[in-house]
Amino acid sequence: MPEMATNQLTRQLLRRLPPRIVRLLRELGRSADEKGIGLYLVGGVVRDLLLKRRNWDVDLTVEGDGISFARQVTNRYGAGLALFERFSTARLVFPDGLKVDIASTRRESYADPAALPDVMTASLEEDLFRRDFTINAMAIQLNLAHWGALRDPFGGREDLKDKTLRVLHDRSFVDDPTRIFRAIRFAERFGFRIESDTARLLARASRTNLVARLSGPRLANEIFALMKEAHPDAAIRRLRRLRLLRFLHPRISPGIQTERLLAVLPQTIGAWERRWAELSLDRPLLWVMALLAHTSASVIAGTIQRLQLSATESRALEWAGEKTSRIAKILSSDALLRPSQIYRLLSSLPNEAVALVLAKGLVSSSKAVGIARLKRRLTRFLECDRLTTTTISGDTLKEFGLRPGPHFKKILDRLLDERLDGRITAAAQERDRARTLAKQYS
Repeated sequence: MPEMATNQLTRQLLRRLPPRIVRLLRELGRSADEKGIGLYLVGGVVRDLLLKRRNWDVDLTVEGDGISFARQVTNRYGAGLALFERFSTARLVFPDGLKVDIASTRRESYADPAALPDVMTASLEEDLFRRDFTINAMAIQLNLAHWGALRDPFGGREDLKDKTLRVLHDRSFVDDPTRIFRAIRFAERFGFRIESDTARLLARASRTNLVARLSGPRLANEIFALMKEAHPDAAIRRLRRLRLLRFLHPRISPGIQTERLLAVLPQTIGAWERRWAELSLDRPLLWVMALLAHTSASVIAGTIQRLQLSATESRALEWAGEKTSRIAKILSSDALLRPSQIYRLLSSLPNEAVALVLAKGLVSSSKAVGIARLKRRLTRFLECDRLTTTTISGDTLKEFGLRPGPHFKKILDRLLDERLDGRITAAAQERDRARTLAKQYS
């Protein structure tokens, strides 16, 4: 397509952005003109505009001093400012919540594979060349005289049309092994083929121990980004084929049970979000839990350590294995279970673990009646019993002359159980029962 027609197209595509973003970009383009510097919209937002996909992540690059320009924008709009001077990058948060990243055009060099890069000022073309794939190495100029001009020195737009994922140079995966995971993520998200030389380089890098050099947080960031995609099961299959799961733990090798669990997880998540939308669910974390669901406690602990997960993530992941399998088996069984017993099984679980119990029950129960029983019991807990509380507190027990101690919890737990099981139905009845129990411990 001739350059003039291409620029007309990108100008039209820019209008797909929310009006407030378009107004801001025009104003920033005018400010850049006043400073005599080039300003460009770059990265995933350019790719997604060309694909006509929604993406409001505003990444800008400046041919000049990006930090100085960011400070100027901050002063003008009253935005919050965070500086990352090592990478000549700034993040602005505008009063309406919009986030904008502004960076200087730069090139990068890597002292060692997988290390963070050293950064030097460079031209726009050099800045685009340092990026991961051609489809992410395009820019749209925002200076008013060239508003909407597409800069595409490496054929990214053609690769978008051909649905092809291509690295920009042979050392791409060596310099930054996180690109291995990004290649899988973009290929699955867009349904793109990985170009043959890129596929060869990716497979070669996967066979080495380059990924082992990544820090825990960098590796975790890529794994969880993969699990945020619409179909993480496809990405997991590709990770397995490339033997990349060994970098989480050498003994992760998903078998048929895990594959069946991953297959029902979208159904489980969909049901959860339809029925219990008010109960937040960390979907990427749940996918990782399912991946580890048939591994040992030591493998789970090793994965937590390798990824350096937060305390909240670690606590959830510890439920991934046998503990949730046992609960799913109990809830699917024909055993007579009181509501209080079900409450004690589930009340300490994070939401992700409860969802995993449901998924495991769908897979492991051989009879429809078992699945129905599991669903019924989980539904009652989530919609009713988990919200049940006592009207009696420790202060009430003190009124009855009882001195504080471990028996307070025993009494309150007993009262809650009896309320859950319907043996206590009114506040006055609960108070009488509490007085009786207090006498037993006085």
